Amino acid sequence: MAVGAMARWIGGGCGSVAGVLAAVIPLAAFAGGSRMAAQETTALYGARGVSPLAVRQGYLGSCYFHASIAAVAEAAPETLRSAISVNPDGGYRVHFFAGAAEVVFPEDVAYGREHGYDRSEGVWVAVLMRAYAQRALRVGLVDAIQKSDSIPIFTKPLALSLLDQSGPLLAAYDRAIRSLVQQDGAIDKTTLKAKLGAQLSLLGVPGTEAELLVGLLDAKGFFDAVALTVQQNGEVFGAYKSLGQGGIPVGVIEAFLGHANAGKVAEKGQLMAELHRLRGGGVAMVASTSESVPALGPEAKRPSWWVAAHSYTVLDYSEAAGTITLRNPWGTKPEPDGVFTLAMADFLEAYDTYSYSQAR
Repeated sequence: MAVGAMARWIGGGCGSVAGVLAAVIPLAAFAGGSRMAAQETTALYGARGVSPLAVRQGYLGSCYFHASIAAVAEAAPETLRSAISVNPDGGYRVHFFAGAAEVVFPEDVAYGREHGYDRSEGVWVAVLMRAYAQRALRVGLVDAIQKSDSIPIFTKPLALSLLDQSGPLLAAYDRAIRSLVQQDGAIDKTTLKAKLGAQLSLLGVPGTEAELLVGLLDAKGFFDAVALTVQQNGEVFGAYKSLGQGGIPVGVIEAFLGHANAGKVAEKGQLMAELHRLRGGGVAMVASTSESVPALGPEAKRPSWWVAAHSYTVLDYSEAAGTITLRNPWGTKPEPDGVFTLAMADFLEAYDTYSYSQAR
């Protein structure tokens, strides 16, 4: 698209955001054509396939995500299998229960694995993690734009549409910002602009077109909005950084199963009703500990499985034995695989909240 044509479109002429994107940032160019061949889906999975035991949390504070994915893997493994498809132009597409799919590029999955953000068997969890993180980043950016006072109201639809319709633009933004955002959230707008242009080029967008897109975003106040909100909104730090900021299991369960709720362990009647549903199969459940070490017999100081303010997958419940079986998403503590069984009295003492999928 020529500069004059883009200027006419911005000035109120005919056209649409989709048309501009088609001309300026074609998806095939982002995908790099043959550079990223479609993967065989079998390469996604390790020996245990889509199994809670295959899920292992890495160095991010993402226990809520990994425990929830393990819970969904236990309750509805085919749902997670069907959520991932090969993207024709390379990488994967991850489909959620509702809303648009996210395109996941192999380079961004590799980045997460290389940095130890996920240690699961195969890469299926890393793909789901990246897609969920991208969605969180997209929501964070949309929220930042909507709340911004630096972007005129009449130009906000353009910025929002660009984010909504361009997965590769989001990927380029994430790669740019994760390389320069400081620990305190401060960011240099000029550097972000330069790095975004460079990342667009690396993703296959010709330099002139990348420059046009960056200029369009700058003219519409996008970079001003990011610079003003990055210190207040952790989710615009970048996809993986947003995931590591913490979150709630309900959000993850809802993303893949559509309906979820949370309860307090202290409300025993409701808890027992949900555990009975879990025993019947098809229910994903996660339980989270309090911050205080529970007083449990001879191990009162620190039980072998104990992690404060941590999420665990609930695997099973036995009414006859009065026990509940859980798994630490670390895949350790305790060995093997992080799986352990507690008396219900100990569970009630040690755990604070739980999240569970509801009937669809």
